[in-house]
Amino acid sequence: MTRRLLSVAGIVIAGTVLLTGCGAFGVSSSSPAVDPGVGPDTGWEMPEEGGAESDGSDASGGAPQVSVDEDRAVIISGSVSMRAGDPLRIADAVSDAAQARGGTIDRRAEGASTDFEPAWASLTVRVPAAEVDGLLDALRGLAEVTTLDLGEQVVTNEVRDLEVRVAASRASVERLTELLETAADTETLLEVEAQLTQRTSELESLLSQQRSLEELVAMSTIEVQIRSTGVEGPTGTPSFWDGLVAGWQGFLVWGATFLFGLGQAVPALVILAIVGLLAWLLIRRIVRRMPSRAASVQADPVGNPVASRSTE
Repeated sequence: MTRRLLSVAGIVIAGTVLLTGCGAFGVSSSSPAVDPGVGPDTGWEMPEEGGAESDGSDASGGAPQVSVDEDRAVIISGSVSMRAGDPLRIADAVSDAAQARGGTIDRRAEGASTDFEPAWASLTVRVPAAEVDGLLDALRGLAEVTTLDLGEQVVTNEVRDLEVRVAASRASVERLTELLETAADTETLLEVEAQLTQRTSELESLLSQQRSLEELVAMSTIEVQIRSTGVEGPTGTPSFWDGLVAGWQGFLVWGATFLFGLGQAVPALVILAIVGLLAWLLIRRIVRRMPSRAASVQADPVGNPVASRSTE
């Protein structure tokens, strides 16, 4: 009996211990988790990993949204071919249309109609990028547009890179200028001056590149070629009459050239004729005097003294 009571008491005690342990484990597992962002003892908020507040990111940890289209830099260039009855007049109209939109004409070449080539005109037009569409519409209204080739070159990265490099170079020049004012010895002064000269030259080169790139972005370049609608001049194989006419025209040109040269040579020929006449008269006079002298020499022979003595 005593053993049974002890066994039952042991079983009850063991069951009580097991139930108490399970209850404690259930309470600890079902309790709310501690916020990792709050310190267990101090209660101050711990900084998040990645430095969201320091780098300007939003609460979700992503990078701030940047509008790329607002800073998009594009160089627009192309060519337009046109046909017109009077290319020279259309070239004037194209120039007026470009200047009316704030553009300029960088180059213009033209040729009038000849016997073997029709009239033509070529223009290099530069207009603001916002006026390219308006200029193309104006060109279509002036004459027939046969070909159109227009392209865009995105240089956004180049523009931003130059901006960063210019800012860094300008800051370097400013720091070197401050060091130059506070240089303690001559050696430091000379070294700072050399560095300042080099950085200033680099800054000027970067600024020149930046201005050139900004100009290309601001002003678009369009090559305009204008040709005549009709081809003038000879067609087919030249005939005998064409050769005869060409030969006669060549003879007239040669004759006119000969007469022109003869007219230029007349004054010189007159002077040469006078000089030649004087020279001929002088030579003739010298020649006439030579026989008289020979005759006088023959008339007075020299006597032989030996012969005269033998005769005596």
